Amino acid sequence: MASMTKYNPSPTHLILLILPLFGIFIALLMLTLETLQRPDPAPTFAPAPPRTVVNFHAPDFELPLLDGFTLVSPSDYAGRPLFLNFWATWCQPCVRELPAFEAFIAEHSGDESGPALLTINLGETSAEISGFLAEIGVRNLPVAMDINQVVKLDYGVQNLPTTFVIDGEGRVRHLKLGEMKLEEMETYLKTLEEPA
Repeated sequence: MASMTKYNPSPTHLILLILPLFGIFIALLMLTLETLQRPDPAPTFAPAPPRTVVNFHAPDFELPLLDGFTLVSPSDYAGRPLFLNFWATWCQPCVRELPAFEAFIAEHSGDESGPALLTINLGETSAEISGFLAEIGVRNLPVAMDINQVVKLDYGVQNLPTTFVIDGEGRVRHLKLGEMKLEEMETYLKTLEEPA
């Protein structure tokens, strides 16, 4: 019977065995680090834009104006285009667009069948709103107060500012999310001449 000899690897053999394993470990480590540092690839699809063309009957409501006594409703503007804007004093894009709304209404002030504007402040008092408007120099905006934010819920408003462009028949034709510029107001007004 042949005798079995025990194999005792030399240090050189051990190095030759461990070195490839060490190289594989280093390569895997570098690959992992590179993957972690690499930015995520751009998505292959673009997110859907917010819906800006709509067609539903504008919910009616009655809210007090800043004087606290006069009530206003979208039906008060029947037969005229109406820009219905939701805002608050703490919302910077809202504040930036208020002078544009004031200028838009001033441009169309002599036209009885022309566009109307109603801004709706969310959750603030008459004193807070009046003081704020005086501070920023806006004097000729109709402001309704949705103190309990019921109308906000009826219109599904989630972000400020939000503006609904309503045609003369009381249908919401456009929804603008975010700050509205003066030239955009004119563009929206022109689109109301197109069939819904």
